[in-house]
Amino acid sequence: MSNVTMYTRKEPYCYYCDEAKKMLDYYGVKFKNIIIGEDISRYKFLMDFPNVKTVPAVFFDETYIGGLKELKERVWELSGNNKGMLYG
Repeated sequence: MSNVTMYTRKEPYCYYCDEAKKMLDYYGVKFKNIIIGEDISRYKFLMDFPNVKTVPAVFFDETYIGGLKELKERVWELSGNNKGMLYG
């Protein structure tokens, strides 16, 4: 199983960030949530990931996979369980 890191924001409110966190929780996937503006400055985030333009920014190990849409398409790679139903 990959290590999952997700960059999110609190202000302004991010619906997609909350949905991504809920989905990972639903499938029992442990993840590290780094909040832009609290855990990392916005400037450092933009310098470290100049091609990432949206949040949530989801990484499997060190590989950027995308945001909520891409996470929905690939969460099965992480879950290791068979809930028999899709999230949402």
